[in-house]
Amino acid sequence: MTDVDVVGLGVWSESFSNWEEFCHVLRGGSAETGRTLKPQAIAPNERRRAPLSVKMAVEVMDQACRMAALEPATVATVFASALGDMHITEYMCRTLADAPQAISPTRFHNSVHNAATGYWSIATQSHCPSSAVSGYSNSVSMAILDGAIQAVEEQIPVLVTVQEVATAPAFKSVYEWTQPFSAAMLLSPVGMCSSNIASLRLNASGNLVEPPQLEDIPGIDLSGNPAARLLPLLIAIAEQRNADVQLPLSRGSSLAISIDVGCQARQSES
Repeated sequence: MTDVDVVGLGVWSESFSNWEEFCHVLRGGSAETGRTLKPQAIAPNERRRAPLSVKMAVEVMDQACRMAALEPATVATVFASALGDMHITEYMCRTLADAPQAISPTRFHNSVHNAATGYWSIATQSHCPSSAVSGYSNSVSMAILDGAIQAVEEQIPVLVTVQEVATAPAFKSVYEWTQPFSAAMLLSPVGMCSSNIASLRLNASGNLVEPPQLEDIPGIDLSGNPAARLLPLLIAIAEQRNADVQLPLSRGSSLAISIDVGCQARQSES
């Protein structure tokens, strides 16, 4: 078993742009669409060149660090995406097939799976460990496990970030969802930070489980989006209730996560 504290959170979609708005929507508040995404952690010149996938990730990473009151340069990062930036991948494949010399150097630069962590480390001048993982539909559970183990073994806070853009046309025969979603969860060793939002107990096993059914969020359809597998944890924390979530980790294993939102109060009483 592995225990970690959750000390910061960040979320973004086309219907809510931060944790407060996410909680508002869960309480039945109206979901607004068409929001402008301008992550302040990236300089304006770099922000203009950054694709949506990078902006989404950097925005929620910054939100989580600000909530935890931790300097971004002091946290390790684990970034996860099932399919990366599918729109750039589609562009590159079509361009290479039709006019290879026309490939945009900027879009090629942004095509790599760790583009978001690169933008983040440069913007924050961070020299902390950084990794980018992908496990297709199980990317969320892999990232959480990776981040929690790093936090415990290295005794450092680790920022786990998941994001997925809407499916590009060429990919719809393989995997289809209509709305982008990104979220970040800042994990720290138990008791390292002065306050926490919740605690997680993780246990990997050889049991095979089905993905959890996503709860309906009024006015928002995130069904099918692999990054949305983090939603059961986020919703439990937002609603201040303990919960047990099981996520597939591979074809033959799973990750059981117990969420305790009462830990902070008990620490204050002790």
